[in-house]
Amino acid sequence: MNLARLFAVVLSIAGMACAQQSDPGSKPSVFLENKAKPPKPSNSRTILGVVKDASDNPARSAIVQLKNTRTSKVVDFATKDDGKYAFRELYLDVEYELLAKRGDIVTPLKKVSPYDSRKEVTINFKLEPVAKQP
Repeated sequence: MNLARLFAVVLSIAGMACAQQSDPGSKPSVFLENKAKPPKPSNSRTILGVVKDASDNPARSAIVQLKNTRTSKVVDFATKDDGKYAFRELYLDVEYELLAKRGDIVTPLKKVSPYDSRKEVTINFKLEPVAKQP
């Protein structure tokens, strides 16, 4: 009787070994999708634009000043050859004041309100000498 039991154990072990070495084509296909998380909505804004001179050419080396009216912090940006500027990662709930200047020419102040819900605000400046009043 021990021989019959031993034969049954050997057969069951051989059966399990054959099941593990089965054809890889017969295995079920499993696809795991690695979906990226959707980007979180940005809680910041960008203010950008171009500074031009009186002849409508890009104003190189003009200074654009951005003032955070909550903290009164002022940040300056010097334009490059193309006259472009950009302030990124700004708070949506803060009012900002901007102006551009070069030499003794200063543009009028422009404001971006916290009630303006745009994430990207474009403000262009034109440097024009102010006519002196007699």
